[in-house]
This record gives sequence, structure tokens and C-alpha cells, in this order.
Amino acid sequence: MDIATKPATAAPAAEGSRQPQEVDGFQLVIDALKLNGIDTIFTLPGIPITDLTRRSQADGLRVLAFRHEQNAGYAASIAGFLTQKPGVCITVSAPGFLNGLNALAHATVNCFPMILVSGSSEREVVDLQQGVYEEMDQLAIAKPVAKAAYRVLHADDIGVGIARAIRAAVSGRPGGVYLDLPAKL
Repeated sequence: MDIATKPATAAPAAEGSRQPQEVDGFQLVIDALKLNGIDTIFTLPGIPITDLTRRSQADGLRVLAFRHEQNAGYAASIAGFLTQKPGVCITVSAPGFLNGLNALAHATVNCFPMILVSGSSEREVVDLQQGVYEEMDQLAIAKPVAKAAYRVLHADDIGVGIARAIRAAVSGRPGGVYLDLPAKL
């Protein structure tokens, strides 16, 4: 997992110097969502996003958990329609992504601002078709049914990726946007 450093928010050390605090990709996702005014996420918590949902709740985000990713996706798209800010659905890779894909397509067709965020397998393994667990080129699958589809390759770009997805979902004719976050993030 890539680690980015961020200045600690705790009180400075006795000698006045600050110790850097390590921030992982989950925290970067949470911070980016909050900075962009997203206060609710829709999901079916499962490995590897279970920790993301727990930490999101601990950081003040409202996490609505469903028993199926398709239901979470539809709830996110309807929330986007009602609030005019994107509903965010977070899924696990492969089957979770595919279960959320129908809601993404419907959000795009119905002009509902929605973002489907899914984890995915490592790019190097998927591109070489090495047969990794849940290997699937999710970005290529999402492009035909989404208004826009993006992949974040570096932890430092998570905030930019989320901001770009939000802007695409609400600008012009609203619609569904897919954001791919590979496992290493």
C-alpha cells in the first residue's frame, strides 16, 4: 500500500518540531470526499473496503450499508437526483463492481449525478492477463455506460481523482461516473 505523509494535526512536540503522520489511501479517500462536500456513502461493506467504511463512520461520514451492491448503487443514484450532488457508491472489485454497474448505467441515462467507486486488481497483472483473483479491466467495462470513467494510479492523485469525478457527475448534463482505485492505493 502506498503511503503519503501529511503534517500531524496533534500538538507539536516539546522542542517545537512536528512529526509527520502517515496517511494511507483509505484516509485520502475519506478526506477527499469530505473536502468536496460528500457526507454520505452507499455500500455493501466487504473486504477490502470494510476498513474504509469503518473509518468513514469514525470520521463523520454517514455510511448506508446494503445487502447487495446494486441496491446501494440505485440508492446513491436516487440520492444524487434528490440532492443534485453526486451520490457515492463504493464497491469491492469484480462481482461488486458488476453488481453496481446497472445503477451506474441508469444514473447516466437518467441524468442522475452518481459516482461508482470500486477497487480493482493491480494494473500490471490485469494488463498481462495473468489470472489474478478477480482480474477484470473494470475501466474498459464501465466506459460505455458511464458519462466519464477514470483510474487513479498514484495515492497522491486520489483527491484529484475524486474531485474530477464529482465535477464530471454534476457538470453539464449530470450522469454516472466510474472511479477505479487499484488495490495498491
